[in-house]
Amino acid sequence: MLDMECDLYIQFQNKITSGNNLLIQISTQFNVSGAEKLKKKIKQEIVFLTKVINSGSIKKEYLHCSNLHHFEALVICAALESDCTSLLETLTVQLDNGSCKKICIDIVSQHGNKWTKVIARNAAALSRISRGDSDFGQKTILDQATEYILCSHQHPHYFKPPKVVFHFALGISCWLAEKLERLGIIVTGEQLEDNFVHIEVDDRSSASSEEIIPPSANLPTTNFKCEVDKLNLDITTLIAYVSALTNGGANFKFDDPLLDQQAMWEREGPVKPQLDELFQGKEIYCCQTAAEDFSTILENLGGPGEKERAEKLMKRISIIPDIPFSRLKIGGKIKARSVSIFGTGNSIKALTVTANEGFVRAAKNQGIEFAVFVHQSRALTEAKQNSATSL
Repeated sequence: MLDMECDLYIQFQNKITSGNNLLIQISTQFNVSGAEKLKKKIKQEIVFLTKVINSGSIKKEYLHCSNLHHFEALVICAALESDCTSLLETLTVQLDNGSCKKICIDIVSQHGNKWTKVIARNAAALSRISRGDSDFGQKTILDQATEYILCSHQHPHYFKPPKVVFHFALGISCWLAEKLERLGIIVTGEQLEDNFVHIEVDDRSSASSEEIIPPSANLPTTNFKCEVDKLNLDITTLIAYVSALTNGGANFKFDDPLLDQQAMWEREGPVKPQLDELFQGKEIYCCQTAAEDFSTILENLGGPGEKERAEKLMKRISIIPDIPFSRLKIGGKIKARSVSIFGTGNSIKALTVTANEGFVRAAKNQGIEFAVFVHQSRALTEAKQNSATSL
């Protein structure tokens, strides 16, 4: 009996050590959105296991119910992605019955074009539940797959639904993998013949980190390439493109701190070459509101050179009627003008080019993520050069 307790104590300590190692790995390898959230969840698991040890009431069930084995599998999978951009990203999906629920994307990669859900449950348990042998109301992996596919269509990346990958760290039966693939899921992990999946096996007893299988090397890993051929220009982009700052006038010390900061940024990283590269081979649009407000701003604040460049630029742009985005609530950083500009880009399936990061973040907080290319802001400065000091 004492030997069993000693062995169980060692298992608890090993699991805690594994959790601490995960924290170190995340801190050193993942400087992405959601990394701190993942670390917080791991710390909670470590605290729980530590309390169990300190209580003197060590039970195997406490070890089995720990989520650390899932987090271990998640980190292994994320480490094999060359361009992981987010961890544990929460999105809202509207279900067929009209209700909404939040789902968690374990790993977002390929610039947002690939979602991965990591499953570290025993293959037998997954098969058993999917065959109907479960508690009333318990969702199967097939139910979850349907929700993920629906969510991917409601949150398109550059107007295309992200591909959804379910990675099974402990394997999956062939028949269940086939059902998932029919739903549109890309299945990775070892696929087991049905006669090797013993339904009576306890799910919890096979969840140790030693059994975690890395994703297959044959996983599709092609880099995502934006194929959007239409651009929708925000007022901030129109201004930045014609500004004296981006057209050779950055070598000034301005009295205005904001202009001086932008001049320094421009010297360090010119904006116009980025925009010229983006514009190449694209159809360029802006909505009526953007064109009219840009004209007004230019008339009041623009210098002769800026106005001349604006005239040439507008000849390259097709001006189209406003198509406001109806699902955004006006207020704070969400202005009616921006709702029209970004809504127009969304309606014509164009990439909106902007320096308005505040609007993009505020829209995301309302559950709306636009297809955008964000660049640094640049103001009209030609009229201010006379009072500035040349560097």
